[in-house]
Amino acid sequence: MKCLSRADIEAIAERVLKAYYQLPQNKDTEIYRIDPEQLVTELLGLKVEYEHLSYDRHILGATTTAPMIIEIYMGDDTEQHYELDGNTILIERDLRDDCTQLGRCNFSLAHEGSHQILKMLYPHDYDASPQTQKVHYYQANSEKRRPIADWYEWQANALASAILLPRDLICRGMYMFSLGEKVKTLNKVFFPKEYEHFSDMASFLGVSKTALAIRMKQLGLLENNHLDDPYCIVDIDYDGGN
Repeated sequence: MKCLSRADIEAIAERVLKAYYQLPQNKDTEIYRIDPEQLVTELLGLKVEYEHLSYDRHILGATTTAPMIIEIYMGDDTEQHYELDGNTILIERDLRDDCTQLGRCNFSLAHEGSHQILKMLYPHDYDASPQTQKVHYYQANSEKRRPIADWYEWQANALASAILLPRDLICRGMYMFSLGEKVKTLNKVFFPKEYEHFSDMASFLGVSKTALAIRMKQLGLLENNHLDDPYCIVDIDYDGGN
């Protein structure tokens, strides 16, 4: 497997986005957000289909770089074989059908597309032998898991984030939504106005608040991320009065 640094991944994202901006429908057009389905179908030449990928819907996306059989679930939750041909991305159908899940749907598309990009760039290192070929499943909140247990998934998460949320689009969004050049603290309880503007920007960019906060923190555009625990700002250690 090819082990890439974050700098390597950022460079790949720049190449992918440059090609994306040159698509006939994007050329000479002001781009405000990345459309991952357009990117994976029009630029990468992949097929996207929507199915139920797990009984409890915890699997959000799946792809393979070689033909493989996987299980999908029908409306009555009975299993059925599905042949992934190595050029298809499967996304959990509930994400497409629920407009509140657009951010998760977009990130799942970008994540599975990133596996395919890495295979295209490094065909002799990525899923190079039958022994290393696998189904690449994307599960909810995998980008938060520490320590990193699966470098395939870490690299796909990092590349998906860099493609969906390039710095220039985030900075433009911060200007449009009156967030300035840097957000000091993201906290819906103590800084509700900034949180509302941030939430509106995430919706505008077509990503989840979690994905945007992680990316902004990584780029140095967000100082304190209290998205998951808004009351941490007042947490203190209680010593029992001693």
